[in-house]
Amino acid sequence: MALDYLRKRAGGIFAKILLGLLIIAFAIWGVADVFRGFGAQDVAVVGSTKISIEGFRRVYTERLQQLSRQYGRGITNEQARAMGLDRQILGEMIAEYALDQKAHQLGLGISDAVIVERIHANPNFRGPGGVFEPTYFREVIRQNGFSEADYIATERRLMLRRQLAGSLGGDIRPPAALRDAIRRYENEERAIDFVRLGRAEAGAVPVPTPEQIAAYYEANKTDFRAPEYREIVFVTLTPETLAPWIEISDEDVRKAYEARRERYATPERREIEQIVFPSMDQAKAAADRIAAGTPFQDIVKERGLDPKDVALGLLAKREMLDQAVADAAFSLARGKVSAPVPGRFGAVLVRVNKIEPASERPFASVASELRQELQVERARREMLDLRDKIEDERAAGSNLSEVAQKLRLPAVTLGAMDRTGRGPNGESIENLPARDQLIPAAFNAQAGVDTDPIELRQAGGYLWYEVKKITPARERTLEEARASVEQRWRDEETAKRLVARADAIRQRLGA
Repeated sequence: MALDYLRKRAGGIFAKILLGLLIIAFAIWGVADVFRGFGAQDVAVVGSTKISIEGFRRVYTERLQQLSRQYGRGITNEQARAMGLDRQILGEMIAEYALDQKAHQLGLGISDAVIVERIHANPNFRGPGGVFEPTYFREVIRQNGFSEADYIATERRLMLRRQLAGSLGGDIRPPAALRDAIRRYENEERAIDFVRLGRAEAGAVPVPTPEQIAAYYEANKTDFRAPEYREIVFVTLTPETLAPWIEISDEDVRKAYEARRERYATPERREIEQIVFPSMDQAKAAADRIAAGTPFQDIVKERGLDPKDVALGLLAKREMLDQAVADAAFSLARGKVSAPVPGRFGAVLVRVNKIEPASERPFASVASELRQELQVERARREMLDLRDKIEDERAAGSNLSEVAQKLRLPAVTLGAMDRTGRGPNGESIENLPARDQLIPAAFNAQAGVDTDPIELRQAGGYLWYEVKKITPARERTLEEARASVEQRWRDEETAKRLVARADAIRQRLGA
Protein backbone atom coordinates (compact mmCIF):
# COMPACT_ATOMS: atom_id res chain seq x y z
CA MET A 1 0.00 0.00 0.00
CA ALA A 2 1.05 3.57 -0.58
CA LEU A 3 1.05 4.40 3.11
CA ASP A 4 3.37 1.47 3.86
CA TYR A 5 5.59 2.57 0.97
CA LEU A 6 5.92 6.04 2.51
CA ARG A 7 6.61 4.69 5.99
CA LYS A 8 9.24 2.22 4.85
CA ARG A 9 11.14 4.74 2.75
CA ALA A 10 11.22 7.31 5.55
CA GLY A 11 11.58 4.96 8.51
CA GLY A 12 14.91 3.21 7.88
CA ILE A 13 17.70 3.28 10.43
CA PHE A 14 19.86 5.60 8.32
CA ALA A 15 17.01 8.07 7.90
CA LYS A 16 16.44 8.03 11.67
CA ILE A 17 20.14 8.74 12.28
CA LEU A 18 19.96 11.68 9.91
CA LEU A 19 16.77 12.97 11.53
CA GLY A 20 18.50 12.88 14.91
CA LEU A 21 21.42 14.92 13.53
CA LEU A 22 18.98 17.38 12.01
CA ILE A 23 17.14 17.91 15.28
CA ILE A 24 20.45 18.70 17.02
CA ALA A 25 21.28 21.11 14.23
CA PHE A 26 17.90 22.82 14.54
CA ALA A 27 18.49 23.30 18.25
CA ILE A 28 21.73 25.12 17.35
CA TRP A 29 20.01 27.17 14.63
CA GLY A 30 17.30 28.42 16.95
CA VAL A 31 14.47 25.86 16.92
CA ALA A 32 14.96 25.27 20.62
CA ASP A 33 11.57 26.13 22.11
CA VAL A 34 10.15 22.67 21.59
CA PHE A 35 8.50 22.28 24.97
CA ARG A 36 8.04 25.89 26.01
CA GLY A 37 5.13 28.25 25.65
CA PHE A 38 2.44 25.96 24.32
CA GLY A 39 -1.13 25.83 25.59
CA ALA A 40 -3.25 23.11 27.11
CA GLN A 41 -4.32 21.95 23.64
CA ASP A 42 -0.75 21.36 22.40
CA VAL A 43 1.74 18.63 23.31
CA ALA A 44 4.70 20.42 21.71
CA VAL A 45 5.62 23.47 19.64
CA VAL A 46 8.36 23.38 17.00
CA GLY A 47 9.09 26.93 15.91
CA SER A 48 5.74 28.34 14.83
CA THR A 49 4.14 24.91 14.30
CA LYS A 50 2.05 23.33 17.05
CA ILE A 51 1.56 19.62 17.60
CA SER A 52 -1.99 19.41 18.87
CA ILE A 53 -3.30 16.85 21.33
CA GLU A 54 -5.80 15.69 18.73
CA GLY A 55 -3.09 15.28 16.08
CA PHE A 56 -0.90 13.30 18.47
CA ARG A 57 -3.87 11.14 19.56
CA ARG A 58 -4.72 10.34 15.92
CA VAL A 59 -1.18 9.17 15.12
CA TYR A 60 -0.96 7.26 18.43
CA THR A 61 -4.25 5.45 17.76
CA GLU A 62 -3.21 4.49 14.23
CA ARG A 63 0.14 3.13 15.44
CA LEU A 64 -1.54 1.23 18.30
CA GLN A 65 -3.91 -0.43 15.80
CA GLN A 66 -0.95 -1.36 13.59
CA LEU A 67 0.81 -2.98 16.57
CA SER A 68 -2.36 -4.88 17.51
CA ARG A 69 -2.67 -6.26 13.97
CA GLN A 70 1.04 -7.14 13.95
CA TYR A 71 0.87 -9.09 17.24
CA GLY A 72 -2.55 -10.58 16.49
CA ARG A 73 -4.06 -9.32 19.76
CA GLY A 74 -5.18 -6.08 21.33
CA ILE A 75 -2.41 -3.90 22.79
CA THR A 76 -3.55 -1.88 25.81
CA ASN A 77 -2.49 1.70 26.49
CA GLU A 78 -0.50 0.50 29.51
CA GLN A 79 1.43 -2.00 27.38
CA ALA A 80 2.05 0.64 24.72
CA ARG A 81 3.40 3.09 27.30
CA ALA A 82 5.63 0.38 28.76
CA MET A 83 7.11 -0.08 25.28
CA GLY A 84 7.66 3.68 25.04
CA LEU A 85 5.28 4.05 22.08
CA ASP A 86 4.03 7.48 23.17
CA ARG A 87 7.56 8.86 23.54
CA GLN A 88 8.66 7.33 20.26
CA ILE A 89 5.73 8.86 18.35
CA LEU A 90 6.25 12.28 19.90
CA GLY A 91 9.95 12.16 19.02
CA GLU A 92 9.14 11.23 15.42
CA MET A 93 6.54 14.00 15.13
CA ILE A 94 8.98 16.59 16.53
CA ALA A 95 11.61 15.45 14.03
CA GLU A 96 9.17 15.65 11.13
CA TYR A 97 7.82 19.07 12.16
CA ALA A 98 11.37 20.35 12.67
CA LEU A 99 12.24 19.34 9.11
CA ASP A 100 9.07 20.98 7.78
CA GLN A 101 9.84 24.16 9.70
CA LYS A 102 13.40 24.37 8.37
CA ALA A 103 12.26 23.67 4.81
CA HIS A 104 9.82 26.57 5.12
CA GLN A 105 12.52 28.86 6.54
CA LEU A 106 14.85 28.01 3.64
CA GLY A 107 12.10 28.60 1.10
CA LEU A 108 12.32 25.06 -0.29
CA GLY A 109 9.53 23.78 -2.48
CA ILE A 110 8.54 20.94 -4.79
CA SER A 111 6.76 21.75 -8.06
CA ASP A 112 3.48 20.10 -9.03
CA ALA A 113 5.17 18.59 -12.09
CA VAL A 114 7.72 16.78 -9.91
CA ILE A 115 4.98 15.48 -7.62
CA VAL A 116 2.95 14.16 -10.56
CA GLU A 117 6.09 12.53 -12.03
CA ARG A 118 6.82 10.88 -8.69
CA ILE A 119 3.26 9.57 -8.35
CA HIS A 120 3.35 8.17 -11.90
CA ALA A 121 6.68 6.44 -11.14
CA ASN A 122 5.44 4.83 -7.91
CA PRO A 123 5.09 1.07 -8.59
CA ASN A 124 2.31 0.86 -6.01
CA PHE A 125 0.02 2.79 -8.40
CA ARG A 126 0.64 0.66 -11.50
CA GLY A 127 -2.20 -1.39 -12.85
CA PRO A 128 -2.11 -4.88 -14.37
CA GLY A 129 -0.43 -3.48 -17.50
CA GLY A 130 2.53 -2.16 -15.52
CA VAL A 131 1.71 1.51 -16.15
CA PHE A 132 0.19 4.18 -13.92
CA GLU A 133 -3.57 3.83 -13.53
CA PRO A 134 -5.47 6.86 -12.15
CA THR A 135 -8.36 4.67 -11.00
CA TYR A 136 -6.06 2.30 -9.15
CA PHE A 137 -4.20 5.27 -7.64
CA ARG A 138 -7.39 6.71 -6.21
CA GLU A 139 -8.48 3.34 -4.85
CA VAL A 140 -5.13 2.73 -3.11
CA ILE A 141 -4.99 6.11 -1.36
CA ARG A 142 -8.68 5.86 -0.40
CA GLN A 143 -8.03 2.49 1.27
CA ASN A 144 -5.21 4.15 3.25
CA GLY A 145 -7.46 6.96 4.48
CA PHE A 146 -6.11 9.71 2.20
CA SER A 147 -7.92 12.17 0.01
CA GLU A 148 -6.04 13.09 -3.16
CA ALA A 149 -5.11 16.51 -1.77
CA ASP A 150 -3.91 15.02 1.54
CA TYR A 151 -1.75 12.45 -0.20
CA ILE A 152 -0.11 15.04 -2.49
CA ALA A 153 0.59 17.29 0.51
CA THR A 154 2.11 14.35 2.42
CA GLU A 155 4.28 13.38 -0.56
CA ARG A 156 5.46 16.98 -0.92
CA ARG A 157 6.49 17.17 2.76
CA LEU A 158 8.28 13.81 2.51
CA MET A 159 10.35 14.93 -0.51
CA LEU A 160 11.35 18.16 1.25
CA ARG A 161 12.45 16.21 4.35
CA ARG A 162 14.57 13.93 2.18
CA GLN A 163 16.22 16.93 0.52
CA LEU A 164 17.24 18.29 3.91
CA ALA A 165 18.39 14.90 5.22
CA GLY A 166 20.37 14.23 2.08
CA SER A 167 22.12 17.61 2.18
CA LEU A 168 23.25 17.04 5.77
CA GLY A 169 24.16 13.37 5.76
CA GLY A 170 24.41 12.32 2.12
CA ASP A 171 28.04 11.15 2.46
CA ILE A 172 27.67 9.41 5.83
CA ARG A 173 28.20 5.65 5.66
CA PRO A 174 27.62 3.44 8.70
CA PRO A 175 30.38 0.99 9.71
CA ALA A 176 30.57 -2.31 7.84
CA ALA A 177 29.90 -4.21 11.07
CA LEU A 178 26.65 -2.33 11.57
CA ARG A 179 25.56 -2.88 7.96
CA ASP A 180 26.35 -6.59 8.25
CA ALA A 181 24.44 -6.92 11.54
CA ILE A 182 21.39 -5.22 10.04
CA ARG A 183 21.56 -7.39 6.92
CA ARG A 184 21.75 -10.59 8.97
CA TYR A 185 18.95 -9.45 11.29
CA GLU A 186 16.60 -8.60 8.42
CA ASN A 187 17.41 -11.51 6.09
CA GLU A 188 18.24 -14.50 8.32
CA GLU A 189 15.79 -17.38 8.01
CA ARG A 190 15.56 -20.57 10.08
CA ALA A 191 13.76 -23.87 9.55
CA ILE A 192 12.57 -25.58 12.74
CA ASP A 193 11.53 -29.19 13.35
CA PHE A 194 9.85 -30.02 16.64
CA VAL A 195 7.97 -32.76 18.44
CA ARG A 196 5.05 -31.85 20.66
CA LEU A 197 4.11 -34.12 23.53
CA GLY A 198 0.58 -33.87 24.89
CA ARG A 199 -1.28 -35.55 27.74
CA ALA A 200 -2.07 -38.55 25.54
CA GLU A 201 1.65 -39.34 25.16
CA ALA A 202 1.95 -39.70 28.94
CA GLY A 203 -0.18 -42.85 28.89
CA ALA A 204 -2.81 -43.80 31.44
CA VAL A 205 -2.07 -42.26 34.85
CA PRO A 206 -3.31 -44.57 37.67
CA VAL A 207 -5.81 -43.40 40.26
CA PRO A 208 -3.88 -42.18 43.34
CA THR A 209 -4.27 -44.16 46.54
CA PRO A 210 -5.68 -42.48 49.67
CA GLU A 211 -2.19 -42.54 51.16
CA GLN A 212 -0.73 -40.75 48.12
CA ILE A 213 -3.45 -38.07 48.25
CA ALA A 214 -2.95 -37.52 51.98
CA ALA A 215 0.84 -37.29 51.60
CA TYR A 216 0.55 -34.87 48.67
CA TYR A 217 -1.92 -32.73 50.60
CA GLU A 218 0.36 -32.49 53.64
CA ALA A 219 3.37 -31.57 51.48
CA ASN A 220 1.46 -28.84 49.61
CA LYS A 221 -1.16 -27.77 52.15
CA THR A 222 -0.65 -24.03 51.58
CA ASP A 223 -1.53 -24.42 47.88
CA PHE A 224 -5.05 -25.48 48.78
CA ARG A 225 -5.92 -22.71 51.24
CA ALA A 226 -9.28 -21.01 50.83
CA PRO A 227 -8.56 -17.36 49.86
CA GLU A 228 -9.94 -14.32 51.61
CA TYR A 229 -13.41 -13.45 50.35
CA ARG A 230 -15.16 -10.11 50.53
CA GLU A 231 -18.80 -9.21 50.13
CA ILE A 232 -19.21 -5.76 48.61
CA VAL A 233 -22.01 -3.50 47.44
CA PHE A 234 -21.46 -0.93 44.72
CA VAL A 235 -23.36 1.78 42.86
CA THR A 236 -22.34 2.89 39.39
CA LEU A 237 -23.23 6.37 38.18
CA THR A 238 -22.66 6.97 34.47
CA PRO A 239 -24.72 8.75 31.82
CA GLU A 240 -25.92 5.34 30.60
CA THR A 241 -27.08 4.16 34.03
CA LEU A 242 -28.75 7.50 34.81
CA ALA A 243 -30.38 7.97 31.39
CA PRO A 244 -33.39 5.61 31.86
CA TRP A 245 -34.59 7.76 34.80
CA ILE A 246 -34.67 10.96 32.72
CA GLU A 247 -37.86 11.95 30.92
CA ILE A 248 -37.65 13.59 27.48
CA SER A 249 -40.79 15.19 26.00
CA ASP A 250 -41.98 14.41 22.49
CA GLU A 251 -41.52 18.07 21.62
CA ASP A 252 -37.84 17.96 22.58
CA VAL A 253 -37.32 14.83 20.51
CA ARG A 254 -38.95 16.51 17.49
CA LYS A 255 -36.76 19.62 17.89
CA ALA A 256 -33.64 17.47 18.08
CA TYR A 257 -34.66 15.63 14.91
CA GLU A 258 -35.05 18.86 12.99
CA ALA A 259 -31.71 20.15 14.26
CA ARG A 260 -29.90 16.90 13.34
CA ARG A 261 -31.84 16.07 10.19
CA GLU A 262 -28.74 15.87 8.03
CA ARG A 263 -27.52 12.88 10.05
CA TYR A 264 -30.52 10.81 8.98
CA ALA A 265 -30.26 11.71 5.29
CA THR A 266 -28.54 9.47 2.73
CA PRO A 267 -27.17 11.40 -0.26
CA GLU A 268 -27.80 10.42 -3.85
CA ARG A 269 -25.37 7.74 -5.04
CA ARG A 270 -24.40 6.78 -8.56
CA GLU A 271 -22.68 3.78 -10.10
CA ILE A 272 -20.03 5.38 -12.27
CA GLU A 273 -17.56 4.24 -14.93
CA GLN A 274 -14.80 6.36 -16.43
CA ILE A 275 -12.20 6.01 -19.20
CA VAL A 276 -9.06 8.15 -18.85
CA PHE A 277 -7.31 9.35 -22.04
CA PRO A 278 -3.86 10.93 -22.37
CA SER A 279 -5.26 13.91 -24.29
CA MET A 280 -8.50 15.78 -24.88
CA ASP A 281 -8.27 15.02 -28.63
CA GLN A 282 -8.32 11.26 -28.00
CA ALA A 283 -11.19 11.67 -25.54
CA LYS A 284 -13.16 13.77 -28.05
CA ALA A 285 -12.61 11.21 -30.80
CA ALA A 286 -13.90 8.44 -28.54
CA ALA A 287 -16.90 10.57 -27.51
CA ASP A 288 -17.77 11.17 -31.19
CA ARG A 289 -17.63 7.42 -31.87
CA ILE A 290 -19.89 6.69 -28.91
CA ALA A 291 -22.34 9.36 -30.10
CA ALA A 292 -22.31 7.65 -33.52
CA GLY A 293 -23.28 4.31 -31.96
CA THR A 294 -20.08 2.62 -30.81
CA PRO A 295 -20.75 0.93 -27.42
CA PHE A 296 -18.93 2.33 -24.41
CA GLN A 297 -17.52 -1.12 -23.60
CA ASP A 298 -15.94 -1.42 -27.06
CA ILE A 299 -13.88 1.68 -26.29
CA VAL A 300 -12.88 0.07 -22.98
CA LYS A 301 -11.70 -3.10 -24.77
CA GLU A 302 -9.82 -1.16 -27.45
CA ARG A 303 -7.82 0.58 -24.75
CA GLY A 304 -6.86 -2.81 -23.25
CA LEU A 305 -8.85 -2.23 -20.04
CA ASP A 306 -11.00 -4.59 -17.99
CA PRO A 307 -14.42 -3.53 -16.71
CA LYS A 308 -12.99 -3.36 -13.18
CA ASP A 309 -10.35 -0.87 -14.40
CA VAL A 310 -13.01 1.69 -15.35
CA ALA A 311 -15.57 1.03 -12.60
CA LEU A 312 -15.50 3.57 -9.74
CA GLY A 313 -18.34 1.86 -7.89
CA LEU A 314 -21.44 3.28 -6.23
CA LEU A 315 -20.45 6.70 -4.90
CA ALA A 316 -21.93 9.85 -3.43
CA LYS A 317 -20.71 13.08 -5.00
CA ARG A 318 -18.69 14.06 -1.93
CA GLU A 319 -16.83 10.72 -2.07
CA MET A 320 -15.31 11.44 -5.48
CA LEU A 321 -11.76 12.79 -5.55
CA ASP A 322 -11.91 14.74 -8.82
CA GLN A 323 -14.47 17.56 -8.57
CA ALA A 324 -14.72 18.05 -12.34
CA VAL A 325 -15.49 14.37 -12.88
CA ALA A 326 -17.98 14.44 -9.99
CA ASP A 327 -19.83 17.44 -11.47
CA ALA A 328 -20.05 15.69 -14.83
CA ALA A 329 -21.19 12.36 -13.40
CA PHE A 330 -23.94 13.88 -11.26
CA SER A 331 -25.35 15.93 -14.15
CA LEU A 332 -25.87 12.91 -16.42
CA ALA A 333 -28.99 10.85 -16.92
CA ARG A 334 -28.79 7.11 -16.32
CA GLY A 335 -26.97 5.28 -19.16
CA LYS A 336 -25.59 8.45 -20.72
CA VAL A 337 -21.94 9.25 -21.48
CA SER A 338 -20.44 12.66 -20.75
CA ALA A 339 -18.51 14.97 -23.04
CA PRO A 340 -14.71 14.93 -22.44
CA VAL A 341 -13.93 16.19 -18.93
CA PRO A 342 -10.51 17.74 -18.08
CA GLY A 343 -9.66 15.60 -15.04
CA ARG A 344 -6.64 15.82 -12.79
CA PHE A 345 -4.84 12.92 -14.40
CA GLY A 346 -6.10 13.14 -17.97
CA ALA A 347 -9.16 13.66 -20.11
CA VAL A 348 -12.12 11.56 -18.92
CA LEU A 349 -15.32 10.13 -20.38
CA VAL A 350 -17.90 9.29 -17.71
CA ARG A 351 -20.91 6.96 -17.88
CA VAL A 352 -23.62 6.53 -15.22
CA ASN A 353 -25.08 3.02 -14.99
CA LYS A 354 -27.28 3.30 -11.90
CA ILE A 355 -28.77 6.06 -9.76
CA GLU A 356 -29.87 5.63 -6.15
CA PRO A 357 -31.91 8.69 -5.16
CA ALA A 358 -31.31 10.49 -1.89
CA SER A 359 -33.36 9.24 1.03
CA GLU A 360 -34.15 10.26 4.59
CA ARG A 361 -35.11 8.20 7.63
CA PRO A 362 -38.50 9.44 8.86
CA PHE A 363 -38.97 10.77 12.38
CA ALA A 364 -40.96 7.74 13.51
CA SER A 365 -38.07 5.34 12.73
CA VAL A 366 -35.45 7.32 14.70
CA ALA A 367 -37.53 8.76 17.55
CA SER A 368 -36.65 5.97 19.99
CA GLU A 369 -32.88 6.08 19.49
CA LEU A 370 -32.91 9.88 19.44
CA ARG A 371 -34.79 9.92 22.75
CA GLN A 372 -32.14 7.65 24.30
CA GLU A 373 -29.42 9.91 22.93
CA LEU A 374 -31.05 12.97 24.50
CA GLN A 375 -31.41 11.11 27.79
CA VAL A 376 -27.67 10.38 27.84
CA GLU A 377 -26.83 13.99 26.94
CA ARG A 378 -29.02 15.34 29.73
CA ALA A 379 -27.67 12.70 32.13
CA ARG A 380 -24.16 14.05 31.61
CA ARG A 381 -25.35 17.47 32.74
CA GLU A 382 -27.29 16.16 35.76
CA MET A 383 -24.70 13.61 36.86
CA LEU A 384 -22.55 16.06 38.83
CA ASP A 385 -25.54 17.24 40.86
CA LEU A 386 -26.47 13.65 41.67
CA ARG A 387 -22.87 12.88 42.65
CA ASP A 388 -23.01 15.71 45.20
CA LYS A 389 -26.30 14.36 46.59
CA ILE A 390 -24.76 10.90 47.05
CA GLU A 391 -21.80 12.39 48.92
CA ASP A 392 -24.12 14.48 51.12
CA GLU A 393 -26.18 11.43 52.06
CA ARG A 394 -23.08 9.39 52.91
CA ALA A 395 -21.71 12.27 55.00
CA ALA A 396 -25.02 12.26 56.92
CA GLY A 397 -24.39 8.63 57.97
CA SER A 398 -26.38 6.61 55.43
CA ASN A 399 -24.80 3.47 54.06
CA LEU A 400 -24.53 2.94 50.31
CA SER A 401 -27.59 0.68 50.02
CA GLU A 402 -29.74 3.28 51.82
CA VAL A 403 -28.39 6.08 49.61
CA ALA A 404 -29.14 4.09 46.45
CA GLN A 405 -32.67 3.36 47.60
CA LYS A 406 -33.36 6.99 48.51
CA LEU A 407 -32.04 8.36 45.20
CA ARG A 408 -33.55 5.55 43.13
CA LEU A 409 -30.22 4.19 41.94
CA PRO A 410 -29.51 0.47 41.38
CA ALA A 411 -27.18 -1.05 43.98
CA VAL A 412 -25.38 -4.32 43.19
CA THR A 413 -24.28 -6.74 45.94
CA LEU A 414 -21.55 -9.33 45.33
CA GLY A 415 -21.95 -12.24 47.72
CA ALA A 416 -18.27 -13.27 47.86
CA MET A 417 -15.23 -12.46 45.76
CA ASP A 418 -11.51 -13.22 46.06
CA ARG A 419 -8.58 -11.08 44.95
CA THR A 420 -8.70 -12.49 41.42
CA GLY A 421 -12.36 -11.58 40.95
CA ARG A 422 -13.62 -15.14 41.31
CA GLY A 423 -16.41 -16.53 43.47
CA PRO A 424 -16.23 -19.57 45.78
CA ASN A 425 -17.06 -21.82 42.80
CA GLY A 426 -13.86 -20.68 41.07
CA GLU A 427 -15.66 -18.94 38.22
CA SER A 428 -14.84 -15.37 37.28
CA ILE A 429 -17.47 -12.78 38.18
CA GLU A 430 -18.64 -11.20 34.93
CA ASN A 431 -19.79 -7.65 34.19
CA LEU A 432 -17.72 -6.16 37.01
CA PRO A 433 -17.23 -2.42 36.27
CA ALA A 434 -13.73 -0.95 36.55
CA ARG A 435 -12.47 -4.43 37.43
CA ASP A 436 -8.78 -3.46 37.62
CA GLN A 437 -9.60 -0.60 40.02
CA LEU A 438 -12.50 -1.98 42.06
CA ILE A 439 -10.94 -5.30 43.17
CA PRO A 440 -7.66 -3.85 44.57
CA ALA A 441 -9.54 -0.98 46.20
CA ALA A 442 -12.07 -3.32 47.84
CA PHE A 443 -9.32 -5.54 49.28
CA ASN A 444 -7.51 -2.52 50.73
CA ALA A 445 -10.63 -1.18 52.45
CA GLN A 446 -12.12 -2.01 55.86
CA ALA A 447 -15.59 -3.44 56.37
CA GLY A 448 -18.24 -0.80 57.08
CA VAL A 449 -15.88 2.15 56.47
CA ASP A 450 -16.67 4.84 53.89
CA THR A 451 -14.43 4.78 50.81
CA ASP A 452 -13.69 7.35 48.12
CA PRO A 453 -15.51 6.82 44.81
CA ILE A 454 -13.64 5.47 41.79
CA GLU A 455 -13.65 7.77 38.79
CA LEU A 456 -14.63 5.92 35.60
CA ARG A 457 -12.67 7.91 33.06
CA GLN A 458 -13.62 5.88 30.02
CA ALA A 459 -17.34 5.74 30.81
CA GLY A 460 -17.37 9.27 32.21
CA GLY A 461 -18.84 8.55 35.63
CA TYR A 462 -18.24 7.31 39.21
CA LEU A 463 -18.40 4.08 41.18
CA TRP A 464 -19.06 3.96 44.94
CA TYR A 465 -18.41 0.76 46.89
CA GLU A 466 -18.55 -0.54 50.46
CA VAL A 467 -17.13 -3.72 51.99
CA LYS A 468 -19.99 -5.39 53.88
CA LYS A 469 -18.26 -8.57 55.09
CA ILE A 470 -14.77 -10.08 55.16
CA THR A 471 -14.21 -13.86 55.29
CA PRO A 472 -10.55 -14.43 56.21
CA ALA A 473 -8.36 -16.91 54.35
CA ARG A 474 -8.12 -20.36 55.97
CA GLU A 475 -6.76 -23.83 55.41
CA ARG A 476 -9.15 -26.22 53.73
CA THR A 477 -9.51 -29.72 55.16
CA LEU A 478 -8.44 -32.66 53.03
CA GLU A 479 -12.07 -33.57 52.42
CA GLU A 480 -12.85 -30.06 51.16
CA ALA A 481 -9.84 -29.99 48.86
CA ARG A 482 -9.83 -33.68 47.79
CA ALA A 483 -10.90 -33.07 44.18
CA SER A 484 -8.29 -30.31 43.69
CA VAL A 485 -5.57 -32.41 45.38
CA GLU A 486 -6.25 -35.42 43.19
CA GLN A 487 -6.27 -33.29 40.00
CA ARG A 488 -2.99 -31.57 40.95
CA TRP A 489 -1.39 -34.97 41.71
CA ARG A 490 -2.49 -36.28 38.29
CA ASP A 491 -1.13 -33.17 36.53
CA GLU A 492 2.27 -33.52 38.18
CA GLU A 493 2.45 -37.23 37.44
CA THR A 494 1.60 -36.53 33.80
CA ALA A 495 4.31 -33.85 33.63
CA LYS A 496 6.92 -36.25 35.08
CA ARG A 497 6.07 -38.87 32.46
CA LEU A 498 6.28 -36.35 29.61
CA VAL A 499 9.64 -35.06 30.82
CA ALA A 500 10.96 -38.62 30.93
CA ARG A 501 9.61 -39.26 27.42
CA ALA A 502 11.21 -36.05 26.13
CA ASP A 503 14.57 -36.98 27.70
CA ALA A 504 14.44 -40.37 25.99
CA ILE A 505 13.74 -38.74 22.61
CA ARG A 506 16.60 -36.27 23.13
CA GLN A 507 19.02 -39.09 24.00
CA ARG A 508 18.05 -41.00 20.84
CA LEU A 509 18.56 -37.88 18.71
CA GLY A 510 21.92 -37.26 20.36
CA ALA A 511 22.97 -40.82 19.50
